[in-house]
Amino acid sequence: METRPVNEAERILVLAPTGRDSSAACALLENAGFLCEPCSDIDDLRRKLESGAGAAILAEEAFFAADLGPLLDWVQSQPPWSDFPFIVLTARRGDPSLHKHTLDLVEKLRNVTLQERPVQTVTLVTAANAALLARRRQYEAARYLVEREQAASRLEELVGERTRQLQEANDQLVAAQDRLRMALEAAQMSTWDLDLSAYEQARSPSRQRLSADAALLPSWIRAIGKKDVVPEDRELFETACRDAFATGKFHLECRIVWHDDSVRWMVAEGRLYQDEQGHPVRLAGTLRDVTERRQIEENLRQTQKLEVIGQLTGGVAHDFNNLLTAVIGNIELAERRTQDDRLLHILHSASAAAERGAKLTSQLLAFGRRQHLAPRVVSLNDLVSSMGDLLLQTIGGAVRVETVLEKDLWPVMIDPTQLELVILNLAINSRDAMPHGGKLTVATKNLGAADPDRPTGLPAGDYVAVSVSDTGTGMAPDVAAKAFEPFFSTKDIGRGTGLGLSQVLGFAQQSGGEVRIDTRFGKGTSVTLLLPRSQQSLPKSVDERSAAPRDGRAATILVVDDDAAVRELTVQALETLNYRVLEADSGRAALGLLRSADPVDLAVIDLVMPVMNGRQLATRIRATDPDRAILFMTGHDDLSEPNAPFANETVIRKPFKVVELAAAVEHALAERDREKPPWNVTPIRAPKLTR
Repeated sequence: METRPVNEAERILVLAPTGRDSSAACALLENAGFLCEPCSDIDDLRRKLESGAGAAILAEEAFFAADLGPLLDWVQSQPPWSDFPFIVLTARRGDPSLHKHTLDLVEKLRNVTLQERPVQTVTLVTAANAALLARRRQYEAARYLVEREQAASRLEELVGERTRQLQEANDQLVAAQDRLRMALEAAQMSTWDLDLSAYEQARSPSRQRLSADAALLPSWIRAIGKKDVVPEDRELFETACRDAFATGKFHLECRIVWHDDSVRWMVAEGRLYQDEQGHPVRLAGTLRDVTERRQIEENLRQTQKLEVIGQLTGGVAHDFNNLLTAVIGNIELAERRTQDDRLLHILHSASAAAERGAKLTSQLLAFGRRQHLAPRVVSLNDLVSSMGDLLLQTIGGAVRVETVLEKDLWPVMIDPTQLELVILNLAINSRDAMPHGGKLTVATKNLGAADPDRPTGLPAGDYVAVSVSDTGTGMAPDVAAKAFEPFFSTKDIGRGTGLGLSQVLGFAQQSGGEVRIDTRFGKGTSVTLLLPRSQQSLPKSVDERSAAPRDGRAATILVVDDDAAVRELTVQALETLNYRVLEADSGRAALGLLRSADPVDLAVIDLVMPVMNGRQLATRIRATDPDRAILFMTGHDDLSEPNAPFANETVIRKPFKVVELAAAVEHALAERDREKPPWNVTPIRAPKLTR
């Protein structure tokens, strides 16, 4: 479709063959701002119309004795969007024939405006402007039609291209399906084939379809070579059969009982085959075991859930440890400064309540796997034997306690204090499961790679097992499945927090091991910790000695903690132990004191602080003084990773007592002076003060 240049589309053609009418009309219109071009005759007008114009002004005498055929042909051959405007200047005449001639001319030219002479300038200009405006709209319509035709052409191209792409994608999909089918056939899967001819008649009446689907189950069980489908999943089989008869595809994921009475998760995929009349004749497919996949998925869900809750509980326990540090420490300082028995009794009760809170936060941290461990090489036989009196006093006389300890037991690298708490918690659970008495057995055993008692799924390596077993009520399968979930408890309200077994799981995983539970309802429960064997030898036994205040020996200690209550308590406790103490509430303030104050023998630093944490501060200190003694305080952070920069530094865990702080400070200063105490001096294990 052709469009005209702007200058040609806007011009007005003027044809007035008599005298100077043409030039006068052009001058008048040009003064009004129009582009005009005179024409000499009808043929000249037609030629210029073909080049393009906005309107034409004609005197009626131009039509007299002229051949109008070419002009009228041009008018008739205009494209659909075009209706060229003509302005015809007429004179008033009384001759009817001339009047009829003018009317015929108007009909043939189609879009004609008649102006009777003499024509006023305003009237002519207005008529010319209206004609150009109408012509511009016609050109806009032409451009729109051109754009629409181009868009339609582009749309056809896009549709054709998309059709080709869809065909290519469909071809690729068909090829992929063929490759998948061949791979499944080549895979080592069991196959099954079920004859449906005997069941087609039974399926015909609508009211019998469900029973017919159920009747297929025994034949399908025989076809796959198994014993049965778990009763709760039989409806899944019937649904899969109905879907197969409706769609031609069979898919089933259910629990199947094998001939050894074990239950496995299986996935069956199949296809329905029909005869020429469209009647089902065969249902055939493959069967694969997905039990391990489902176990992995379930373990992943549990791990993610425990990790999220662990992060939450770890943060809460950190704040509580700061509070309990101030509470327990100030209670202990108050006990040292009074001899009033009544006041001491009140302080003892407050201290006992605070220690119960500290135990709860310890359980939360162990569950969240954020408990700081102090691992060392120990013998589980020695540890279990040393707990005999504690177990007897805790369990009571109604339960018989036995130990079965394997000779030449391998050593393990664990935190003995935490393991004692784990065994004690398991023993208390066993006691509660035997309200009428029974037997509690604590056993140890080596588990090598080829040991027949080694649990399935255990990572490679040698392990040492310690188990706590009872003859109590046991657990139902649904209860056992939730045993390690946090805050899950079968005890009465107020008798359990639901964190005991979660703490056991957290300790085992943080120590690089695993936990297994074996329980049968009405027969008892056995919980086994599997801990990696240590290649280090057991150290020689040395009598423990407690940390003592450094009376008479000058030492300056810098305490850095953002918590004012903990910082004040630590400063008071160290001053009570006759140390000279400086304090700072941030890492930046501590660095300023180290630059300006007298030499500092030991920096006691909280691990978790805003802006500059304990690790960052210790790094800055060691950069200028590599031999500076450092003691870390922590409520939940952990430096126990082997490759951590400060893995070998002394750490005291909040909440702590004055005697524990004294032992930790003595140990850290001894490390600086290379006066290393024996291996079994552990700051947080220092003996309790006698009251």
